[in-house]
Amino acid sequence: METKFNVVLVADRLYTDDINTEFDASDLEKISDEYYYGLYEELKKVCGGTVFHYQSPKDLADNAYKHKDDIVFTIYGGEKSRNRMALVPAVCESYGLKYVGADAYARIICQDKYLSKIYCERFGLRTAPSFLLEDEQDIQLMKDLTFPLVLKPNMEGSSIGITDDSIVYNMEQASSLARRLFKVHNQPVLAEEFIEGKEVSFYIIGQGGHFSLLSALEIYMEGDEDFLCKHLYSAEVKHHSDDIVHRDITYMISPEDIEIVKQIFISLGKMDFMRVDCRLRDNVLYLIELTPDAYIGPYSGFIDAARTIGKDYTEVIDMIIHTAYSSNQSQYASLK
Repeated sequence: METKFNVVLVADRLYTDDINTEFDASDLEKISDEYYYGLYEELKKVCGGTVFHYQSPKDLADNAYKHKDDIVFTIYGGEKSRNRMALVPAVCESYGLKYVGADAYARIICQDKYLSKIYCERFGLRTAPSFLLEDEQDIQLMKDLTFPLVLKPNMEGSSIGITDDSIVYNMEQASSLARRLFKVHNQPVLAEEFIEGKEVSFYIIGQGGHFSLLSALEIYMEGDEDFLCKHLYSAEVKHHSDDIVHRDITYMISPEDIEIVKQIFISLGKMDFMRVDCRLRDNVLYLIELTPDAYIGPYSGFIDAARTIGKDYTEVIDMIIHTAYSSNQSQYASLK
């Protein structure tokens, strides 16, 4: 990889640090100034060249001819379209641009919570019993699950539509919430049994069978360590609590489950980095969701995970960029 290069940062900036706290809002994944500038400055350090910014995949496509020798780094959040997370890598492949992160195929699988559950079950990773509710006629399917249940929009990220009220304890509550989610989000609703246990995320940087980082961190609330074992890691908790901390519990995960997580990551092809969110109950791991568009700001779980191997924020971004160069070369070679 060249010692000096340019980066194209695609980010739909809010141009403010004020995050919308309407947790059903479709723009909850848009990028705050704190996140944007934190990543922007680190990219400048790592690349040694210019960091260009585009607000949308269309802006990237309109200017693609300028960036044949650059690499694209997307934290684009988008809104409404179920394909939004796949748009930037699709543009990059269409115009032959190098890019960081998962390709369109992997992002589509991960964006669909129900599909990603089925995908991971093929590898032996356990998931909570669930039904995908396509419309209100499917609401009655929930009676065959064991309460409490968690209901969430099937195609959203950043905890959009997932609040403290997303756990329901009977059919009356479940039916009411499902109808509201259909109305607000206009998409299928995933209903799954709530798994009590530790909230655990795997933080991964790698390509093929090589991993620069693979750590499992427990997410817990300082002062009330059992809180998240019995509650959702909801949008309110993520955006309003200053007591959320991480600790390394990789040693608590069975070698078999770690190998399953590795194989899932490898199977998805071009990924470069991702987060795998799980619950750990009685030393048994259950998938929550796959997150290829994980938050990688300076105060993220990714950076806490990197500290377990002695790396800082700049080194994490450098690792991701180097991994992306390697995966782009492999991908283009396979297309010849």
